Amino acid sequence: MARSSSPLVNKASPIEQRRLLRARRSSKRVTALSPEALLDATLPGAEQPVPVVQQDAATALKRDATLSDETLAVHAGEKMGKNGAMDTDSIATPIVSGTTHWFKSSGDLIAFKEGRRHSIEYGRYGNPTVKVLEDKISALERAESTLVTSSGMNAIVATLLALVLPGAGHVVTTTECYSEARAFIRDKLSKMGIKVTFIELNDMDTLKAVLDHGDVTLFYTDCPTNPHLKCIDIKLVAELCHRKGALVCIDSTLASPINQKPLTLGADIVVHSATKYIAGHHDVIAGCISGSDALISRIRAWHHDLGGAISPVCSIY
Repeated sequence: MARSSSPLVNKASPIEQRRLLRARRSSKRVTALSPEALLDATLPGAEQPVPVVQQDAATALKRDATLSDETLAVHAGEKMGKNGAMDTDSIATPIVSGTTHWFKSSGDLIAFKEGRRHSIEYGRYGNPTVKVLEDKISALERAESTLVTSSGMNAIVATLLALVLPGAGHVVTTTECYSEARAFIRDKLSKMGIKVTFIELNDMDTLKAVLDHGDVTLFYTDCPTNPHLKCIDIKLVAELCHRKGALVCIDSTLASPINQKPLTLGADIVVHSATKYIAGHHDVIAGCISGSDALISRIRAWHHDLGGAISPVCSIY
């Protein structure tokens, strides 16, 4: 009969052997990396960038932002073990269906209310399973933060309401953006005292003329457009808008983060109807918004009021 190589296990009782083996396995538990760590991690001496098994984060991580989208799509956001968002050893991301989350003590609750401790608290504000998806999309988009919503239109509406002030804002959009987004901007935002200007997709002269008035809050368009697949020069548009203090929001639904990363070209916000390219357009309705922590925090506050939370069952797909 084969014997264990560990003298401690050989001499222990059967119950103690199981405890020792469990302890030894748990000490080797792999903790997956955060999106930020994944973007920074390589194994020393490897020819191609690969994820690092996090044993000692202080010594294992090296600066390298060349991890492939294939690697990020698999590993980004996966936080397992006691150091992650969920206490689990599951290889697959668990579906957390609970709508409410508890605090271990009054001190934890007070710390949360005072902003010194993070907690999801309630399903309309977030979900551990959905958070994995948000972190994964952030890594793919090279974004600081991502908010996943119940639909693409919910993502668009939450973004516009959060970033354009009623009675003072001015939205410039294109005649070829998504029809329902165009209708919302034309029919709903205009009734809130928000100025709306439509221009042709690549009419940079008109865009410059509108920006020269100095009151544009946000430029919004699709790239590629739905359904004609026309593209705009995102980098040029961002340069023109930022000179005048205007934000740039790109709907990148028909490209996905695999084919286009608007934030790296200068856009401030990128939205998707995740229903389509990202989810395969057959069994999930979802949306997502990516950008800086500051902008996504503003949008998230509106999202909490609008109530467009996605089911964690949908987010796992």
